[in-house]
Amino acid sequence: ALLVTLASAFAFDPRRISREPSSFVIRINNGTNKRKIQSLQVATSDIANDRISSSPDLARKIKDGYKLISERNYLTLAFAQAGILASFADIATQMMENGNIPLDIAHVAAMATIASTMSGVFNAICLRHLEDGFPGRNKENVAIKTVFHATIIASIINSAYLAGVPLLANHIYHGTGLPDNPFGAWQMSEFITLTKLEVAMFIPYNTLAFAFVPPQVRPLTHAAISASFNVAVSAVTLGYFDTWCGKVMNVIG
Repeated sequence: ALLVTLASAFAFDPRRISREPSSFVIRINNGTNKRKIQSLQVATSDIANDRISSSPDLARKIKDGYKLISERNYLTLAFAQAGILASFADIATQMMENGNIPLDIAHVAAMATIASTMSGVFNAICLRHLEDGFPGRNKENVAIKTVFHATIIASIINSAYLAGVPLLANHIYHGTGLPDNPFGAWQMSEFITLTKLEVAMFIPYNTLAFAFVPPQVRPLTHAAISASFNVAVSAVTLGYFDTWCGKVMNVIG
């Protein structure tokens, strides 16, 4: 009986093969999985940190690159920025008023010409001279630069738009030559309208720009704010502005 008992105790039992792994094996597997998860977390964290750190680096490179180009090609950059933004502003104005009818390409070209030369080159030269004459960010110099730009420089640029855009669009770019009165399109009522818009938009902008924006970047920021102003200029020179004002008054009323 004793032999039978011992034989049955040590007999091969196939059910033992299907049992769960030992706790030792489970601990090993858990340790391996934890190391894999930790490695994956570290790798993911490194990628995220690289992306976060690369964003400031990219922004810094763009800023430094623009500053370098602006220093080497100050007027050329101002010319290109103002012309491109004014072109898009004029196209947007025509599409808002007329939908999908063919664009007045001559008017777009006229706006780009005046914008690039006056809002771009002329304004960039004036900004540089203002900064040389009244340097720094103290309140007195900022106020002088803001008032001078709004009253003198802006008046010259607005007059150039009012007289130059119709002259170029209706005569020069159509090949008809100069009219009898090249400046006949300039009207006091339109000049007053643009001056009011100029004062409302650019006195706040220039106050901030002369105080906080570096001189090399001002032609770009000025061109950007001028793009919205050019929508109004396009509307005035195309004859849409009074219609738009009437629609706004009807909605308000």
